[in-house]
Amino acid sequence: MVHPFLAVIDQTNAALNETMTRGQEIVQAAMTWAFEKGPGFAMSVLAAIAVYLIGSWVASFAHRLLLKALNRQGMDPTFSVYLANIAQAAMLVLVIITALGQLGVPTTQFAALIAAAGLAIGLALQGNLSNFASGFLLVFFRPFKRGDYIMAGGAEGTIEEIGIFTTTLKSLDNKKIVVPNSAVTGGNITNFTASSKRLVCVPCVVAGTNSPETVRTSLLRSASGNANLLPDPAPVAVITSLGENKYTMELRAWCPPEKYWDAFFSLNEAAKAALDHDAVAAPVPVMTIQQR
Repeated sequence: MVHPFLAVIDQTNAALNETMTRGQEIVQAAMTWAFEKGPGFAMSVLAAIAVYLIGSWVASFAHRLLLKALNRQGMDPTFSVYLANIAQAAMLVLVIITALGQLGVPTTQFAALIAAAGLAIGLALQGNLSNFASGFLLVFFRPFKRGDYIMAGGAEGTIEEIGIFTTTLKSLDNKKIVVPNSAVTGGNITNFTASSKRLVCVPCVVAGTNSPETVRTSLLRSASGNANLLPDPAPVAVITSLGENKYTMELRAWCPPEKYWDAFFSLNEAAKAALDHDAVAAPVPVMTIQQR
């Protein structure tokens, strides 16, 4: 009768021998593959890397070349950048498929694979597909172009680029704002530079004891000679609201869209100086006390 402890040792030795045998078989198979197919696989990997690097460079070069060609034709820069980006993305897809073909991946079945996975991809990327469609609408209908100052999608700034999926803006404090195209087309779009002139409004709240003519004369004098304003239409000053012991007179002047902020800031300073020079009184806060 075999002792139980010796039986356990025999089973352990048998398991170790089987494991070593399998390990040797795996190592032998790996060495055989390395000697027989390793060099060919290494060459395939190097070829795939070369195809990807060269293809990426060609796609970038074609992007720049197409962009220059479209700009020479006088095409709108917004549309040129959008079209060049789509062409570059399509070329990169072809490069990746070609690189996979160098690795032995059956690229002839990609069409069937994409068709089979189309529904799943559409559901997973429905947000990006919506952004892509919105980008096409922005380029086709052109509610704004590169360089316009707009407010859309909860952001405000100057348009730098309309991409395939996003629109890039630059704010007044030089911040880069990236907004999804679907957010831009999904709400109101305010284009501040679509017209050749823009209205600058400077509201001034003064005491009710001031003569409107005195205030109007001061405000109009502050606007005269401002190089940021257009001479036609001429600046005007009108009362826009009435309050208790006060009223608001607003200075309104027109300027080119690109000079709006220069005009706005300079008019504010000039209006303050003119009102102080003419001793226009500011409204005094009134507090009513009721005694019971």
